[in-house]
Amino acid sequence: MKSSRWRVRSRVLLGSVTTAAVAALIGIGVPAVALSSNTGTSAGTNMRSGGYPPPGGIYTGFTNCPVKNALMHETASSVSDPAAQGVSLAACTAGNAVSGALKIGNITTAVTQRVNVQFGFSAVPNAAPGGENTGGLSPPQTVLPPPAGLSAILATRPDLVPESLTTALGCPSSNATVESLCQQAQSHGGMFNQVFALAQEAGPITNFGLVNWTQRAKFQLINPLLGRNCYIGSDENPVVLNPQLSIDPGGQLLVKPDPNPARHPDTEVLDITAATASDNTFSAPAVSGCGPGGLANVPVDEAIDASAGLPAAPGTNSLSLTGTFQIAVCFAGEDSSLSQPQDNAAILLSAFNASTSAAKPAGSHISASQLRSLFKLK
Repeated sequence: MKSSRWRVRSRVLLGSVTTAAVAALIGIGVPAVALSSNTGTSAGTNMRSGGYPPPGGIYTGFTNCPVKNALMHETASSVSDPAAQGVSLAACTAGNAVSGALKIGNITTAVTQRVNVQFGFSAVPNAAPGGENTGGLSPPQTVLPPPAGLSAILATRPDLVPESLTTALGCPSSNATVESLCQQAQSHGGMFNQVFALAQEAGPITNFGLVNWTQRAKFQLINPLLGRNCYIGSDENPVVLNPQLSIDPGGQLLVKPDPNPARHPDTEVLDITAATASDNTFSAPAVSGCGPGGLANVPVDEAIDASAGLPAAPGTNSLSLTGTFQIAVCFAGEDSSLSQPQDNAAILLSAFNASTSAAKPAGSHISASQLRSLFKLK
């Protein structure tokens, strides 16, 4: 069995690591830009939704990877095949963002609820960059959502918006519909005058390059008086995020090999700790669907837009999320010491299943340059 390209002597990666080098760990989602760490899963994550028992050991956080998806198994038959472009891998991304802030328009909301994102990716034979495959990986990777679909990429809970509903509506109002909501919010108080924001997936992850990626999101505004369809963004008109990662002081890259390399060759977990995902390049559309329903929603939408400064152009919005990020990967298809072809995704699934009773092995550090070499980053 070959010596893994991750299992190399290196230093701890601290402080001043470049954004691109750190982002080479993952391509995740936002506000979700966070993947599930070994500290456990966030609320709303189905522990068995991946179609396998919740893994343990170094794989504890990877509860929702599409390793049973047939597309995860479609790597080239040999890396010597020109179609493979020298790459054969299957990987799962998982992570947790535990703190951060989201600014949309002139409203800044603290992210206090854990944000969990999971998906899989694999090398694609005969793939070429272009269109929505401009992330920089060669060859471009197939990004696959969890078995439950795109909406399962992101799991989180609503965060409290610091602005009350009466403030958001600009109360008092000369519009009868808006004024009615103002009076109800003032009369009932409590949750009737609070607004929560819930981040949701609004499309696939594209332009996946580990050092950069594109993620579409929408944000539901939750209040009993606003109805169930009050959103900033939609599947048709999403908030398009382009996150970048940086590593904070004290952060590190740590590789953890599978405890049974004979059974699971070239299979490892890469951790990055104290990482921050950020983006200040996205625009935000106007709200829609807020209020009692039908045409009565129009003045409510307009009142919220006026208060929140929506729609908001690029440069006025920002996202910052901090947490721990992980990749579980198998490169057995690149190992010339093994009989080929190898099914990377099947080996990774076997490692997950075996980990339910596995001991946790020690890890070793790698550098950013070695990480970039691993994924053949430009």
